[in-house]
Amino acid sequence: MKRILLIAICFLTCSFGFAQPQTITIPWEFFVVPRDDAAFGENSPFDTRFTIEVGDTVTWEWTPDQGSHNVKSVAEQSIETFGTPDLPGETNSVYFATVAAPYSFSHTFTVPGVNSFQCTPHSSFMYGVITVVPAGTLSLPSVEANNFSVSPNPAKNKFTLDLETFANDSTIEVYDVLGKKILNRKINAISSTFDVSSWNSGLYIIKVSSQNTVLMKRFVKQ
Repeated sequence: MKRILLIAICFLTCSFGFAQPQTITIPWEFFVVPRDDAAFGENSPFDTRFTIEVGDTVTWEWTPDQGSHNVKSVAEQSIETFGTPDLPGETNSVYFATVAAPYSFSHTFTVPGVNSFQCTPHSSFMYGVITVVPAGTLSLPSVEANNFSVSPNPAKNKFTLDLETFANDSTIEVYDVLGKKILNRKINAISSTFDVSSWNSGLYIIKVSSQNTVLMKRFVKQ
């Protein structure tokens, strides 16, 4: 059963589309790395190995007092080329025109594939991998948008779960992209609010169960 759930989570994470393009914000600071990196700890603000859809935008937002950085796609490891611009005369510098906060860089992904990115002077502890899948092409037709809604999505502090109908045995479970369960709670109303302020930024799968019905949606914690 656990294996089936993990497969479902991976499938949804890679393929379940939002109705509208989304923006994922990465707090761009030291030790922002994929979860499987040894540098990823309890206080890491974001898991930088994640999946989005064509048309989604990723914004790297510099965290104040966290040094000067840039963003560069890694040559031969990215289907798209993107990154902060080089300043005149600095194209051969190891720093490649790093800038300090306040600063942000955004890129909208348009091609399915894998994209590696990094901060060039801090590439060993500021990097990530974005997998881009076609928009909506692998959505599950059995999961209808009007069964339940999550708003706001993305959210920073709280989200509200609204059910189309309410059953006394309804349960909400939330999993991260590695399949770890981080929330398991009975739902006691047709509308319930959940505090996510302590969660790491990234993608999550929300599972709502009631009797023989199981529904899932993708949620983004900013």
